Amino acid sequence: MMRACTYAVLGVTLALTPTFASAQDTVRIGAVSLAYVARSSKTGQSALAEIEKFVTQKESEAALKAAALEKQRVELQKTGAGPSARSIADLQKAFDKSRVDFERFQQDTRAEIEGMQAKFDADFRIKLAPVIDAVSKEKGLQFVFGLEQAGIVWWSPAVDISADVVKRLDAGVK
Repeated sequence: MMRACTYAVLGVTLALTPTFASAQDTVRIGAVSLAYVARSSKTGQSALAEIEKFVTQKESEAALKAAALEKQRVELQKTGAGPSARSIADLQKAFDKSRVDFERFQQDTRAEIEGMQAKFDADFRIKLAPVIDAVSKEKGLQFVFGLEQAGIVWWSPAVDISADVVKRLDAGVK
C-alpha cells in the first residue's frame, strides 16, 4: 500500500515536472572577450586612446618633476663648507618638500589613471549590454560568459561572439 502511494506521488510529480533536456533541447552558450572588444571596436579604441594620451602627458610631467628633483639633490650634495648651516637646512627642506610633492604627484596620477580605467570599464559595459543581448538573441544563446571573468580553462572558439559584438557595436558608432 505504501509502495503504491509512493509510486502514485512519483508519477504525478514526474507528470507535472517538465523534462530537463530532451535530445532537441540543448543549452546554447556563448563567450565574449571584453578585452578583445575594447581593443577592436571604435568605441573602445577611442576611449583607450584618451587614457593613453593622459598617461603620456602625466609621464612627461613626471619626467620634468623628476629632473627638477634630481637637480635639487645634486645642488644639495654640492653644498660643502661654503654655505651656512642655515642655507644647507633650507636646501634640505626644499628638497624634502619637492620629494614629497613628487611622490604625491605619482600617487595622484596612479589614482586618476585607475579612475579613468574604472569609468571606461563601467561605461563600456553599459554600452555593451544591449549589443551582447542582441547578438545573443540572434544566435539563440541562453548564456554568455566573459572569457576574462569566468575563469574558463578551455573553450571552443566556435562559441566566441566577440567579433560579432565588435561589428554590431561599430555599426552603432557614427
